[in-house]
Amino acid sequence: MQQQGTTGSITRLIEQRRSHRRHWQIVEYITMLILDILLIQLSFYLAYQIRYKIIGNGDFLKNIEKSLTGNIINSGFKPHPFEYFAQLEKWIIIGLIVIFILRGLYKIRLTGSWFHQAKTIASATTVGLTLLIAYYFVFQASVDSRLLVPFVWAAIIVVLCVARLVVSGIMGILHQLGLGKTRLLVVGSGRLAKMVMQHIVANPNLGYSVVGFLNDLNEPPGDFGRFKMIGTLNDLGMVIRSMFIDEVIIALPAHLNQHAIRSVKMCERLGASFKLIPDLYEMSLSRIDMETIEGIPLIGIKQVSLNSTQRFITRMVDICGAALLLFIGSPLWLVISLIVGVSSPGPIIYRQWRIGQREKPFLTYKFRSMYRNADERLALLMTKNEAQGPIFKMRDDPRITPIGKFLRQSSLDEIPQLFNVIKGEMSLVGPRPPLPHEVDRYEDWQKGRLTVKPGMTGLWQVRGRSDISFDEGVLMDLYYIENWSLRLYFKILLRTIPAVLFSRGAY
Repeated sequence: MQQQGTTGSITRLIEQRRSHRRHWQIVEYITMLILDILLIQLSFYLAYQIRYKIIGNGDFLKNIEKSLTGNIINSGFKPHPFEYFAQLEKWIIIGLIVIFILRGLYKIRLTGSWFHQAKTIASATTVGLTLLIAYYFVFQASVDSRLLVPFVWAAIIVVLCVARLVVSGIMGILHQLGLGKTRLLVVGSGRLAKMVMQHIVANPNLGYSVVGFLNDLNEPPGDFGRFKMIGTLNDLGMVIRSMFIDEVIIALPAHLNQHAIRSVKMCERLGASFKLIPDLYEMSLSRIDMETIEGIPLIGIKQVSLNSTQRFITRMVDICGAALLLFIGSPLWLVISLIVGVSSPGPIIYRQWRIGQREKPFLTYKFRSMYRNADERLALLMTKNEAQGPIFKMRDDPRITPIGKFLRQSSLDEIPQLFNVIKGEMSLVGPRPPLPHEVDRYEDWQKGRLTVKPGMTGLWQVRGRSDISFDEGVLMDLYYIENWSLRLYFKILLRTIPAVLFSRGAY
């Protein structure tokens, strides 16, 4: 009887939590609907003010209006009052809201999808006002307001897109404070599942809290870095019920399709929301190209490669950026050189063999941050290694000099590597260059990070550096390689600035 009471209590708690989530989603939906109505009204008012109050009497505008309407506007032109367009405003609001609903704008997650929302707003607004313009010309509506339509179109897109950006930021802050967070369970423990967890945790504004993952028996049981293993595939039902899971992401390899189907049915039976990620040659979803023929889905894999233009742009950015940093910071680099030279005996610049693109060795340059006999003392410290995998990390490494600790935390010790960038041995963005003895211990899949030029910064660095396990870091490097784009390249460069300023994971 006691067990039945406990089970019933858990069931009631689960239902209560799901009820709260449904209410949150309804409130979110209605709030955005009302906000869009008000913003469209504001956009219409701004468009009216720009069209008739600010530039309405300009000769250029008169000529355009003359060409559109055939009417000659005399210098005594007087615009209609704003109330004159009340009927037009009403139909624009109704039409756009209907199109937004049909386009699924209110089903898009408010955080982490601003570009998707902006694209939907722009396309839906264009469709709606195109229909309005067609109405004007077919039914010869009042000619006084035809030129107002383009201003309304532009104002709505700008105002709504900016508002969505603000809302996304506010929702991100609320999620980080724990309000409206979605408790997420990942089913799977392979590369695909690990990559999904990494990207979710790297974007806390999405509002997901990764409770843990279920081992798919293809990997040795155990935690993956910061992510906790809380069971196996057979424990899915128990975990959903006992840990109040809101959403499940099923990321299983292709040969476990039957388990994926059973997981889907289990989620449906327990009423848990779920997403299924297909394991398509272990490719990122951004590389999947989908189309349909008579309702039959066709899936292809986009080939990702740098064309000559992209290579030229990144090479120019690398050279110009490196040269500019060396020139602008030259007084500081000189001061650092003097301090390193007088603080402890040894060379100012430390040279070390590293492995670059296609496993080609090259000499890297760094401001010396360790005492002169550091390499010889490494073997004595291996038992104190705090890192997993073939790398050595120690938070309080006794080989580091006092000035070296500051240089490492601020990443200033790596400034001489800008010469490696100019020489073409490194890029500003890419996987960090490993040591030869580290590469000797790489597994085959880990060697994938050696297919591109190493970089001074990368996803691994901007998302936590030493606070991230080696396998997690390698997966981030592989993601960057497989999803390379100029946008991602510049995004990492920009994110490097706060990462360096706040010294996240640097020691």
